[in-house]
Amino acid sequence: MRAIAIILAVVVGSVALGGSPGTAAAQRRVALVVGNSAYQYAPKLDNPRNDATDMAAALKRFGFQVVEGYDLDKAAFDRKVRDFAVALQGASVGVLFYAGHGLQVGGQNYLVPIDTKAETAAALDFQMVRLDLLQRSMEREAQTNIVFLDACRDNPLARNLARAMGTRSTEVGHGLAAAESGVGTLISFSTQPGNVALDGAGRNSPYAGALIKQLSAATEDLSAILIAVRNDVMKVTQGKQVPWEHSALTGRFFFKAGPPAAAPATTAPQPQPQLQPQAERQLQSSEAERAWRLAKDTTSISVLEAFIARYGDSFYAELARARIEELKNPKVAAVPPVRSQPPAEATPQVPAALPPGDKFGAIAYSPKTQAHGWAYDFASQAEAESAALANCRKQAGDCTVPIWFRNACGALAVGPSGYGSGWGVDQKTAEGFALQTCKKYSKGCNIRRWVCTTR
Repeated sequence: MRAIAIILAVVVGSVALGGSPGTAAAQRRVALVVGNSAYQYAPKLDNPRNDATDMAAALKRFGFQVVEGYDLDKAAFDRKVRDFAVALQGASVGVLFYAGHGLQVGGQNYLVPIDTKAETAAALDFQMVRLDLLQRSMEREAQTNIVFLDACRDNPLARNLARAMGTRSTEVGHGLAAAESGVGTLISFSTQPGNVALDGAGRNSPYAGALIKQLSAATEDLSAILIAVRNDVMKVTQGKQVPWEHSALTGRFFFKAGPPAAAPATTAPQPQPQLQPQAERQLQSSEAERAWRLAKDTTSISVLEAFIARYGDSFYAELARARIEELKNPKVAAVPPVRSQPPAEATPQVPAALPPGDKFGAIAYSPKTQAHGWAYDFASQAEAESAALANCRKQAGDCTVPIWFRNACGALAVGPSGYGSGWGVDQKTAEGFALQTCKKYSKGCNIRRWVCTTR
């Protein structure tokens, strides 16, 4: 009953945390839109140029200043990034949309210009564009930043690089890696981190097509738009592709401004207007997301049924139904129990033999209190993240998941003024990448936690 009351409190007390549609338009907003199709050392991609062209047009309709580039080689890509950085000065909102090839190496994401050969390990530094550096430039200038990445296609250049790296080839990952975001930033992936997205058979990719379609009638906030995009893509791809996002936004963001509020004719109290259907859907989408964050870890079927009754037509209702099935059929779901957090000096044990199938792990962390939690040997990313968060939240309420991993090892490094995470095929590799990332933000980094999960 307490959990049901929490859900109802979210429903009744739902308010916007950030700017309203009217205030969003008054801010200066800048976007970088890049579409790379004509690769010189890999097969041409059909959609990215179209995706970027259509996205640039949509953003211009919303009043964005758009820096756009198509089929960019490394030199041209660098120039566009510099132009974008200059345009961002004094802006309140920055947007990046990239369609084309991308790859991850050691948990680091790279955007790939059309002249990339990827024949040597040095290609990472001299032939590609590091996403985290571009993202950091955005976060220095604008308080709100949104990144759309349609760069998870099957990439032959990644295979070339893996061959060139020899014994380090396992560092070249599948798709893109989960990216950390600063406060005020949202990163949207065309599919789950570590997975490959479909190209699509029409003018646009499934993700870009859904995004542009939803933006064309965007009176709803970004959270609601991305839920609609996810549902559209899942429908078109028969569930093979699930768009994903990592958000640290501090308020609701609107692409399209609403009409200015009319001044009341008299000082007499005005009747409360009824919500129009579209506005009602907007409110419900935001409510459903916040309510699911509170309800997703419950073991009460009645709470989940109450959630479905209230948000039955939302994406999160499907997650609630799946959770009910897991609770009703624990042997089928085979969800391991949440592990309690071991003492700091303890060394996590890797199971000697795991059942067949992918195994997932995660590490959660509270930057404010430096509390952490961990989990491994779970059947899905969501379950591993949920268990790690549950462990961490026994000690702190602001825990996030900076790293998850599949059939691999993950590590968390912490310093006096920052932290970093990484994953790899073994403990040493994971710790190395975690320390490398942490040292970008702090001196004196040390490994706080490592954990492995393997087949």
